[in-house]
Formats: sequence, C-alpha cells, structure tokens
Amino acid sequence: MKSCTNIEQGLGLRPIARAILHSIGLIAITNPSVVFAQSDAPALEEVVVTAQKRAESMQDVPVAVSAITGDDLANTGFRDVNDIAAQVPSLIVTTNISPINASFRTRRIGNEGNIPTFEPDTALIIDGAFRSRSGLGLGDLVGVKSVEVLKGPQSTLYGKNAGAGVVSVTTAAPHDEFEAMAEVNLGTEGYRQLRGDVNSPLTEDLSGRISFTDTQRDPLIDNLVAGAGDSLDGRAVRGQLLYDLSDDFSARLIVGAANRNMRPMMADVYFSPIQQAILAQAGHTVTNNDPADRVIESDDHSDFDQKAVDGVLTLEYQGDGYTLTSISGFEDYSADLRFGGAEEMPLHLVEFNDLQEGNSLSQELRLASNADGDWDWMVGAFYYTNELTRGDKKRAEFVLEEDIEEYGGVIGNALLGVPVPVFGVEGDRGDFLAEQDSSAFGLFSQVGTQLTEDLKLDVGLRYSSEEKSGSIVQSTDIAAPACGFNLVCSLTPAGLDFDDSDTWSAVTGNVNLSYFLSENTMLYGLYSRGFKAGGFSLQYGQSSLESRPFDQEDITNLEAGWKTEFWGRRARVNAAVFHTEYEDFQNASFVSLGFTVNNAEKVTVDGIEIDSEWLLSENLTANASLAYIEAVYDQYTGGQCYHGRTPDNALGQCDLSGEILPFAPKLTGNVALQWEQPLFTGDLYARLDYRYNGDANYSSELDPRHEQDAYAVGNFRLGWRDSSYDVSAWVQNLADESYYTQKLPANVSSNVDRVVRSPEGSYQTFTGTPRTAGVTFRMHF
Repeated sequence: MKSCTNIEQGLGLRPIARAILHSIGLIAITNPSVVFAQSDAPALEEVVVTAQKRAESMQDVPVAVSAITGDDLANTGFRDVNDIAAQVPSLIVTTNISPINASFRTRRIGNEGNIPTFEPDTALIIDGAFRSRSGLGLGDLVGVKSVEVLKGPQSTLYGKNAGAGVVSVTTAAPHDEFEAMAEVNLGTEGYRQLRGDVNSPLTEDLSGRISFTDTQRDPLIDNLVAGAGDSLDGRAVRGQLLYDLSDDFSARLIVGAANRNMRPMMADVYFSPIQQAILAQAGHTVTNNDPADRVIESDDHSDFDQKAVDGVLTLEYQGDGYTLTSISGFEDYSADLRFGGAEEMPLHLVEFNDLQEGNSLSQELRLASNADGDWDWMVGAFYYTNELTRGDKKRAEFVLEEDIEEYGGVIGNALLGVPVPVFGVEGDRGDFLAEQDSSAFGLFSQVGTQLTEDLKLDVGLRYSSEEKSGSIVQSTDIAAPACGFNLVCSLTPAGLDFDDSDTWSAVTGNVNLSYFLSENTMLYGLYSRGFKAGGFSLQYGQSSLESRPFDQEDITNLEAGWKTEFWGRRARVNAAVFHTEYEDFQNASFVSLGFTVNNAEKVTVDGIEIDSEWLLSENLTANASLAYIEAVYDQYTGGQCYHGRTPDNALGQCDLSGEILPFAPKLTGNVALQWEQPLFTGDLYARLDYRYNGDANYSSELDPRHEQDAYAVGNFRLGWRDSSYDVSAWVQNLADESYYTQKLPANVSSNVDRVVRSPEGSYQTFTGTPRTAGVTFRMHF
C-alpha cells in the first residue's frame, strides 16, 4: 500500500477519506468472492451508460461517470439540476438573479453565471445534442430516462466546453405500446406542479410521445419595502416522433417549447455602517441588515421572462458491423430580466433592463463499429454555430429613478461639501448592445484494442477550431453637460466600444489503459488533454479595450480509477484519483458594477472520488459517495481584490496564487437510504438523502468574510405505490439549514464604499432554498 499512501499524503486526505481509500484499495487487489460470501439475494441492476457515445455497462467504461437512472430520479422526486447535484458530490450548481444563468462546477471547476458571453466549463448534452447554456431546458423535462455526469476533461469525444466534464441527459423515446403518466405536486409556499407524459403508437412504424409540465410557486424571499422574490411560474411542452424507416434505419424528432414568467431570486444585502448612514440621510433607515435571512429591503419590482424553442433530429443506421449516427440540434431563446431594483437598496435609484437573445445550430455525424471482437473504433465530425445578442435597441438598459438626486446629493456633500447630485438625475439613460457570433468545428476519433483478454488500450484524438467575433457599443443620454460621477456614465461609458474577432484551435486526445483484475474488478489509467477556446468579455462598463480578450484554456489530466462489484453483486464501488492542470484558466469575477474575465496562469486540481451502492437487504439499498478535491490557483496574479485589500499591481489587481478556488469545498459527500416493503397490492417506500458540503469561500475575490462553514442538507420522502398509483409526502432541507451559495460586492453600495473610503465594504448574498414540504400524486395508465 505504499503508493496508495503517497497519494493520500499528496492530496492531504482527512482520516475518513484515508479509511475509505484503504478499504477500496484492498477490495481492488483481492478476489471479492473470497472476501464476501455469496448470497442468493437479488443483485444490483446493471447500469448502462453512453459516456463513450455507445451503450456500455458502466462497470466496463474506463471513465469517471456517475449515472442516475430513471428509477433513481423518481425515488428522489427529480425536479431540476439541483436534485442531480445532490446525488453527485463532484457537481456543484450555483444560480442567482437570472435562472438562465445556472452554472455547473465539476470537480470544482466552473465560472460565474451572469456573463452570457462567457461559456461554461461543463458541457450540457440533452438527447445527444449540445446545449449552449446550462440554464436551458433541464428543469422542464419529463420522462427523463437517465442522467450521466462525466467527471474530468472530456474534450476528445465531446469537444466544446467539456474541459471540466459533461452532464448528459437522456429522455425516454417513443415506443410501440400505449402508456401515460399524470402527476400532481402540491407543497408549501403555494407550490403546485402538473406533469404529464403520453406515449402511443401512431402507425405500424411510427410512434409518438408528448409531455408537459406546469410549475408555480409563491416567492420565497420577503421584501419589506417592495415586491417579494424567488417565485416559480413556468410551463413547457415537448413532442417526439420515432419512425422506423426499416429494420436498420430510424429517425427520432424532438421539438420542445418552454416559457417562464416569474419573480427572480433577489440578493440579500449587507450594508456597511457608512452606507447605512448615507441611506438614512437620503430618507430611509435600514431596519434589516441580516444577509442570511431571506428578508430584504429593496426597491425591487423585477420580473423575469424566458421563452425557448429547441429541437433534436437523430438519424441512426445500423450497417454490417457499424452504426452511422447523425444528431442535428437547434435552439432559439430569449431571456428578459427587468431588474427594477438594480441598486439593491430601499430607494428608487436605477432600473436595469437586461435582454438576451440567442440561437444556435449543431450537427454531429459519427461512424462507430459495433463493439465485437478485439477492435472497436469511432470517427466523427462536429459543427456548431451560435449568435448571441445582449441589449435592446428599443429601450435603455439603465434608467435613473426618482431617488437618485437625493442619494447622489448625500454623496456630493460628503465628497465636495455641497449637496450636488453627483450620480445624475431622474431620467438619465445608459445604453449598450453586445453581440457575439461563434462557430466551432471538430474532427474526432477513438480506437480501442484488446492487447490481451484482460487488458485494453483506447486512444483518442481530436482537432478543434473555434472562431468568435464580438462587439459592444455603449452610449449615454444625460441632462448634465459632463459625466463627473454620473452612474450611467460608469455603467455604459460613451465611446468605450469594442469590436474584434479571433480564432483558436488545438489538437487534443487521450490514452486510456484498462485492465480487468477479475470478472468484476477493473483498473484503468488515463492521460488526456483538453481545450476551451478563448473569447471576449463583452460586459458593459469601463473595461479597457486591452482587457476584454481572454486566451484559450489548455488542460492536462492524469487519472487512475477502479470499478468493482462484490458480495454477490450486491455492492458496487467505483473510484478515481486524479491530477489536472489548467493553463490560462479562464476566470470571472465581479468588479464594482459588473463582471470581468481574465486568465489565471495556472490552476491545479487534485482529488479522489468514490461512488458506491449497496443492496443491504432485499428491502434496503444504500448509496454513499464522496469527493475530496483541492483546487488551487498555482499562479494567478490578476485576481480581484476584496474591499480593503491593497492591490499588488498598477492595474488594481491582487495576487491570489496559492489560494483555494472559490466555490470549491475540499470535501463533499452524500448518503442515501432507500427502503421498500410490500404492503397490500404495492410497496411502501421511504428515502432519506443527505448531502454534506465542506467549508469554502463563496466569493470570486476570496474575501475572508465570505467563508461558508460546512453544512449538510437532508431530504426525505415517504410513499406507497403499485403499477398504477404512486402517492408520497416529501420534505426538502429537513433541518431548514441556512447556507450561502454565492457572495459578491453589492451592486452600487460597494462602489460608493470605495469612493467614500469606507473601512468596511457592503456585499450581497444568495442563499440556498429553505425547508419546503409537499405531496405528490402520480398515476400510470
């Protein structure tokens, strides 16, 4: 065990992780049939995944993948991607005021969400088609067959934006038997959801499926001075056709549409003492300054409206020894956030109208051998194009409101000794229009050969090329003859425009060696290279032209893993140890009134992941998983400074070298118990889930005030079901745990704190969903 111990010491594993690592190591190097007595009890079901773009047993795939089956999703009461993250310790999901900007972090690698032109590090694939945004589509799906989370760089087969991992979702396809499902969910805070799914044969060769969902919920955030926030109001419909043109040739068409119109999540703001004094002089005394209680004091009359249409056409031909697959995808969406209280204060200062519109087309064509014999192979090509616009030529993005003069007068008096409204007057306007066009092309291949009966070598290679053009135009319309400290001049400075284009390319690949130690135990070693194209930071604001482009990201990954089943296939344990380096890691942070993107010279990620499933008895199943991961800025000289920290260079940046990345707890884990007992003509069942998150800093500037202590969130479900009915009661966040999901400087207050030299800076927070409870009624017929 010497080499295993060295790994532990290098990763700095805690005692619990060490104990598990030693246990798994012993399992991997012994004959499981000797250690555990065989039993006639039922075995765990085989899990089939498509991690390598072909259907294979999860235990035979030399890839770190967590698979959640349709039964698992039903047992957990799947509603959105947060329910997936609760089952996969290596996956963290963050979101804030705009639901379309949900952000995935795989193995602690991800980015801030509120930057439409900054693409994610984890690719989202739905029914084989690449999706441009993490916040599109996942929560609106009914009839999800499986979710696979591929961990670590997946650039060889998946290419675009897969440098940290892939979330791949597969929905149930139409088939030739009639079936239908209707579901009603009712819960606290006015939660109500209707879901339905109908499948039917239409002709001898044509089958159809249609599903819908309608979700509503009252706001979860109270506002003492204006409208509440964090509600749900959305609906979606999805239709499918599957046509068997012949025994060998099939076509599957999916078309979906979704609409949301809701009150978005609102930030809870902590106001510095100086900011509280300024607000009091401007006419409002802050009565609630707790940033963690989901009670805010903000002139917020916001609304979020999202419309999306998407489609996927899959053609598959089974030839003699090969399969030819074509997957065509399209998206067209708009997201309109009317942020009535952008200042996040109990005053009417500034309105922000943020319209995003995008459309994309994708095409993948691949030819793969049928995996028989000593060789298997796959070749393919991928093309993707996207157009994104942020801004609206018909209306101003920023409009100053009625309290701006009095608030600015207080600042003017503090700075100049005269109550001059330095921030502008009511009606001043600022405009911006950002546009980005991108296209990506890739050629990929992978070949596998059995070197011996138990030893296999897989080699993959990919060429990727991506071209982007980006521009931003900014202007102001103000009453004063000069800007001075005018707020809209800071937000959309006239003439500070940008227009550029560039192309990035790379050759990436992987070498994977897998060895079956026994029929039920596989070891694998992986070397892979990844790539993510550069781009342009097209945020509004005062960023210099030189600072807007950012470089491509290059990734190197070394990984060793093992997958084993034992105890008569009543236990399954899969694990991986990895070391990943990101050169020119693309990093985003919030600066004053907006986000900026630049490159950290080097980021290193070391860790261990363990997933396990145990059939403890005929009635009781347990899942236990953990991820111990240390993600570090090896070198990052251009980081954002938190309030009060002295910059380390002339650009006002701080050196974050040696620091743990934000949103990156070292230890995360989850435990689930699923119990079933025959009762009457069906089964009584119960499920308990707990997810643990270790302590971490949840701000991009790593402000010491924004450390979040470790916490755990539990969910519970109790129900009865048979082949036709399923009735259950559930509670999410059992202990009503209060925890932060993001912290960052307050929109206007932190800027004012800096101007007036406040010893303490104001900040805003976003918190996790509090305890909710409800019942679910589901009928199959």
